[in-house]
Amino acid sequence: MNMNNKIKQAEKEGRLIDYDKLFASYSKEKQQRIKEEAKFIMAKMEIIKVRRSSKLSQSALAKKMNVKREFISRIESGNQNITLGTLLKIATATGKEFKFSFE
Repeated sequence: MNMNNKIKQAEKEGRLIDYDKLFASYSKEKQQRIKEEAKFIMAKMEIIKVRRSSKLSQSALAKKMNVKREFISRIESGNQNITLGTLLKIATATGKEFKFSFE
């Protein structure tokens, strides 16, 4: 059974919870906290993606940035606040252009 069929079967059997219904059941405050946290998760996922697309390990990226591997690990796990300067160093080390915008 392929993944789509497994998901459809789980939905039919009631083993999956509809995300929209679950999200709507939360208070407006909790919904806002979830949305804010999602932004941080998306940011760290983007950092992991750019590192991997550059074919760099955490150690190799850390070496290029002149920081410890543990620092990169903390960034990617969401346990390290980072500065604009750090984002620029990641961009330089991975050969990418860092773009910042407000939308």
